[in-house]
Amino acid sequence: MSEPERPRIEFPCADYPVKVVARASEDLRPRLDAVFARHFGAVDAGRVVARDSAKQNFVSFTYRVDVTDPSQLAAVHAELMKEAGVVMVL
Repeated sequence: MSEPERPRIEFPCADYPVKVVARASEDLRPRLDAVFARHFGAVDAGRVVARDSAKQNFVSFTYRVDVTDPSQLAAVHAELMKEAGVVMVL
């Protein structure tokens, strides 16, 4: 008999990266910050990295958050995908 497979992520998980790719817009960052704040508390600007695409049509944000359980990730993913302009959440 083989050993059961260990979970890929062990919870709680500190500094977990969540990447959001979206169409660039002026109000995007505040809207994303608000979503993350609802699920993880206030967003520390030092834990967010933004990168523009080559033509600056898109932007990606990587938020590093402390996740307490898998349902937290599922909830933030679902809410982010409903935000206007969001293309992908990784």
